[in-house]
Amino acid sequence: LQKKFGESVEGILTAHASMITEIDSLERFDETLKHLNDEIVRQERTLQKLAQGLHERRRNGASLLEKGVNDELNDLNMKGVVFSVSVALQKDMSVTGQSDVEFMIQVSKKDEPKPMAKIASGGELSRILLALKRVVGNSDKPRTYLFDEVDTGVSGQTAEKVGKKLKTIAKGQQLICVTHLPQVASFADQHFLIEKNAQKGGGMRMDVTELSKGDRVQEIARLISGEKITQTSLEHARQLLAESR
Repeated sequence: LQKKFGESVEGILTAHASMITEIDSLERFDETLKHLNDEIVRQERTLQKLAQGLHERRRNGASLLEKGVNDELNDLNMKGVVFSVSVALQKDMSVTGQSDVEFMIQVSKKDEPKPMAKIASGGELSRILLALKRVVGNSDKPRTYLFDEVDTGVSGQTAEKVGKKLKTIAKGQQLICVTHLPQVASFADQHFLIEKNAQKGGGMRMDVTELSKGDRVQEIARLISGEKITQTSLEHARQLLAESR
């Protein structure tokens, strides 16, 4: 026994106890298998119930999200574009439940809703993201958002609304916006000028310069009146910056 199961009495008794446990397990194999199968059925029923509840909550949440986002899009001069959320019940379960969720847009009344990721332009995506962020509010974890072409196709009063919405989202988060509109640029906390310059030996170079308070007025005035900066455009730039604060 010592040669086969252990050098001491304690070792032999430990090996004996292990054998008893293994024999008991083998003799009760059918009972154990039935118990495990019953447990699988119970867990699947619970999982199915939770997945169905989550699916209904997603459908209800989708309706609220659609209304809020479409109200924001109208305010952003995207009339005719309808945002919707497709929430389809899937046959198979996944780690996120049993719902297949996809954002859809309808660009006109004649068109059917199509996946936003496939048909939306860069400007439309930026403004829809802007609308989404306005509706769902700030995240608990601050993030960085980059908006490019968010002001495409807008001007005047709508541009001012875009600027105000961007400033609201920027509270508690980092927001970078590439813009050519003075009404949007004036709402920023910091400004960087991006210039493309030709090199002597050929090729182009991108320069990024942080603007001082005075430079900000100059550049916003340049956005207003072009290369020829006038006293009127400078005054208008100062007014825009003052009103944005």
